[in-house]
Amino acid sequence: MKKYIIISIILLQSINIFAQKIRVLNLENSQPVPFAAVYFPDLKTGANTDENGFFSTENLPKTVLGQISCVGYKTWLQQIDIQKVTEVFLTPDAHDLQEIVVAGYSSKLQGENVLNVEKLTLSAENQGVNLVEKLTKIAGLDNFSTGASIGKPVIRGLSGNRIAVFAQGVRLENQQWGDEHGLGLDENGFENVEVIKGAASLLYGSDAIGGVLCFVDERFANENSVEARLSAEYQANTNGFRNNAAIKFSKNRWRANFFGGYTQHFDYKDGNRNSVINSRFRNGDFKTAIGYSGKNFVTSLKYSFLAEKYGLLPDPTPTLPEGEGVADISNLHKICSVRRSPSFGGGRGEVLPFQTINTHIISTENSIFLQNNSKLQLDLGAVLNRRKEFADLTPNTSPSGEGNEAELDMNLSTISYNFRWYSPKFKDKISLIVGSQGMFQNNQNFGNEELIPNANTVDFGLFAVSDFYYSKKSFVQFGLRFDNRNISAFEQQSPENETVVGQARNGNGLKKNYSSINFSAGIFQPIYKNLSMRLNFSSGFRAPTMFELLSDGIHEGTNRYEKGNSELKTENSYQADFSLNFNSKHLEFFINPYVNFFKNYIYLQPTDSIVDNAQVFDYVQNSAILYGGEAAFHFHPHPVDWLHFDGSYSATFGENVGAERALPLPLMPSQKIKLTLQGNFKFKKILTNFSVFLNYQYSFAQNRIAVYEVQTPDYHLFNCGMDFDFLFGKQKLFLNISANNIFNQKYFDHLSRYKTEGILNIGRNFIVKITVPFEWKI
Repeated sequence: MKKYIIISIILLQSINIFAQKIRVLNLENSQPVPFAAVYFPDLKTGANTDENGFFSTENLPKTVLGQISCVGYKTWLQQIDIQKVTEVFLTPDAHDLQEIVVAGYSSKLQGENVLNVEKLTLSAENQGVNLVEKLTKIAGLDNFSTGASIGKPVIRGLSGNRIAVFAQGVRLENQQWGDEHGLGLDENGFENVEVIKGAASLLYGSDAIGGVLCFVDERFANENSVEARLSAEYQANTNGFRNNAAIKFSKNRWRANFFGGYTQHFDYKDGNRNSVINSRFRNGDFKTAIGYSGKNFVTSLKYSFLAEKYGLLPDPTPTLPEGEGVADISNLHKICSVRRSPSFGGGRGEVLPFQTINTHIISTENSIFLQNNSKLQLDLGAVLNRRKEFADLTPNTSPSGEGNEAELDMNLSTISYNFRWYSPKFKDKISLIVGSQGMFQNNQNFGNEELIPNANTVDFGLFAVSDFYYSKKSFVQFGLRFDNRNISAFEQQSPENETVVGQARNGNGLKKNYSSINFSAGIFQPIYKNLSMRLNFSSGFRAPTMFELLSDGIHEGTNRYEKGNSELKTENSYQADFSLNFNSKHLEFFINPYVNFFKNYIYLQPTDSIVDNAQVFDYVQNSAILYGGEAAFHFHPHPVDWLHFDGSYSATFGENVGAERALPLPLMPSQKIKLTLQGNFKFKKILTNFSVFLNYQYSFAQNRIAVYEVQTPDYHLFNCGMDFDFLFGKQKLFLNISANNIFNQKYFDHLSRYKTEGILNIGRNFIVKITVPFEWKI
């Protein structure tokens, strides 16, 4: 009897073990696929198949979206019912290794999406001093820069409040209307960024009229393991360094990530090897995430803190003479030398003015898996942004800098929610997403100046979007959305009950309400074998900002007296976007033209008036049109697998078509051609991988300019670099060496704010980065 009991127990254990594993097989010969990468987007964690093709499902929800990829096979992406699925088959394919994108709220392979989504892996990018400069590798994305430190993303000629930024699952709000207000994120702790080009208000609400940046958090460690990473980077041009550390662990159903880093750069040198005074900056960051997965739900709690400090171009700034040309900046170094701040830089002679920004983001992401493969998703978040600008030392400033009063001190607090219901796929043809988004925002002023008044902003939106599959790969997508934004401004009072005089008009009693209905309709259609097309029509909207409504004074750093307009209406856009894609064994390419028509486009118009020695600019509205496109290719001949040749072309043109005659819109990026030649080599000893690349960029001259802009000539940039992967026993080490602007080109980028002051962009820059990863099994 004892013998039978033991046999029964062994059989039950065997059945249980078998039920908690799935095997990945080759579709053609049913052989196991060892060491394939398995990733679960909802859990933000994954595993690898063993030598027999198995991976464990022990701690997974009953139904979960799974992505399986392996070199030599097509990427597999489907819902997995772990109680029914025991085998997954991969189709052999030497070149089709697509990535999943989550932008658009429905996880799809990148090449099978109605939306125009580009994806960039941040850990692989070293070509730049700031984060936005690294993002410009994506065709159609440019950098509106303030020196080498501050960058604002520009998507097809639109930036600031015309682009929505999402991080940790929530919308990032950090006074993005300001030209000198940067992105406000550090790449530490983010795995990649997904960029939606064009109007995306249907899914993301107001301000997504020009596009969306979705920063995707770094995934948790693989199941039952601990991962750690140390990295150090040095940049010669700025004598700058960047040190980061990370530790991640996953045990059964619990997971946690911790990241920390510190970055400091001093003044950059231009192509003439002249230092650009007060272009220095530093920041420190901390980020953590804790996650738990149950049988029917997944939840995570995330927190990040970023402290930034940026030098600014001192005032009074040199001004341009009337007409074309560049400013005389011979007195700039003298201006800087007498306005030093003992609080910024630790003996490096740091100068005023400068700004400090502290940003806290806390969020929670929650998924509940219902019957029949439906899902509820609720994301909640709070963003606390404190921005201060210091212009002059006060008499009571101590040697440490304490007591220095901020000229500008703004506290922006934002609470938001994002709720979505995902339907099951009806008859394998129709899926539906219904959702609601909302935001409450409060701005308070504490400084001597007031750029925008104390105000509350309340957003509310409802949307629905549906996919209809009329064949296995072909589908149409359509959706509808309603939004409402309410703005209430208040007059700030001093302790003596006197109105604070600043750069904002009296906002006392100002109440504005804006509503909009938007749509999106698109189609994805394979045409023939390796050829497919994507067509999308969408609308978007943007409510005016408080700065556009109520500003009334000199905007520091621009030498303009800007007057707001409280009668501004909602900005509306209507975009058509087409893409033709080809993907074969040796060659991939796409062509992506677009046209974007704006109703009530808001822009600055110069007047003949002069106030305080500055020309007056009014905020006005008119019809406008933006058009252009991108084209790119990737050539990887087989069997010469080590060789890769990439290229892209991007162009954006903007015109004010509502005036008596069409005039160019301001701050349109110049046309660009980018080419990269890369070789990847594999070895079996200490050096396991080696790659080398040469990059070339040609930027066209920008002569299509607005009335108050300065033309910029064309320029050429060359970059190169080498990557080494070492293996010392079981310890890995990665070494990256690169050189940007090899020939020390002297140039002005058209989207550089410093070009009107005659200040060149950054010159030659050598970068060295070392990364040491660690991994242990629990």
